[in-house]
Amino acid sequence: MGSLRGPALLLLAAAALLAALTLQAPFAVATFSVMLVGPLHVLLAVRYIGGRVVGAVSPSAGWLMVAVLSAMALTRAVSAAHSHLGHRLELIGGMAIAAVALWLGLRGRARLLAILPVVLVTAVSLAELPWYWHLLTHAHNVVPLIFLWDWTRGRAAAARLAFVGANLVWLLGAPAAILLGAADPLLNGVAPGAVTRLVDPAVLVAATAPPGADSAVGLRFLATFAFLQAMHYVLWLVFFQVWGRAEARRFPVRGWRFWALALGASALVWAAYAGGGYDTGRAAYGVLGAFNLYLEQPVAIWLLLTALPATATSALIGRLRE
Repeated sequence: MGSLRGPALLLLAAAALLAALTLQAPFAVATFSVMLVGPLHVLLAVRYIGGRVVGAVSPSAGWLMVAVLSAMALTRAVSAAHSHLGHRLELIGGMAIAAVALWLGLRGRARLLAILPVVLVTAVSLAELPWYWHLLTHAHNVVPLIFLWDWTRGRAAAARLAFVGANLVWLLGAPAAILLGAADPLLNGVAPGAVTRLVDPAVLVAATAPPGADSAVGLRFLATFAFLQAMHYVLWLVFFQVWGRAEARRFPVRGWRFWALALGASALVWAAYAGGGYDTGRAAYGVLGAFNLYLEQPVAIWLLLTALPATATSALIGRLRE
């Protein structure tokens, strides 16, 4: 595996440690990881993702992306006051971003063939909104695998395959063991007092469980979410900061200005937790998190499109292949 062996072993070790921790304390991991490092992970993810595409998109397109991300953050703010309206606006906006990303990344008839499923998924999702949010909640935590695959670009095909395969071990193996009940003897279903003083544990379970799930299944989904979220943070807070320095350096906001922005954003979210309680803090974090989620979405689509033949993709995708 060459130079990829060390990073792969690090991620496997982190996954083993966090899986054990999550099984023993799923409520605590789900609650406190997002409170402590959630805001910082958003800014670091945006820095890496933005740096990855900064040379591929024009400055005007870059500013357009900033405006779109700001609009999606606004829909999160609307959701805090009017969830029925805000959730639908965010769904439509997110699907529109996916459609535009496909349109910009493809050429010819492939554009129409790709956008048609997006339209169908949008219609189904509007009819089954709870299921859409359930799938989005969990899917967001596994999207970094696309960036891990992209990060190996330029390595030998066998090394890339081995690296991605090693990451699929923890990405699929641990959740499968939890969801199938194999880890139930180790799964602690009692929320500690530090969590119950902040939030009703049933709310945490409901936020990650499928609609209509019973308590046992709900606990498994909470543990799965907590584990994948923790690994999501490891990737953006550690992995891509150590092995993705080249991309991070290309982000337009650099040096002390970036860290001042990151500290300021984190402080505002922490102040929301301190001043308004858990629900207010999570709402503030949700607004900030929109910048990560909806930048990640189109860029992940573009990176996947680099696997297609050059004749099917646009010049934008060609620049990302370089």
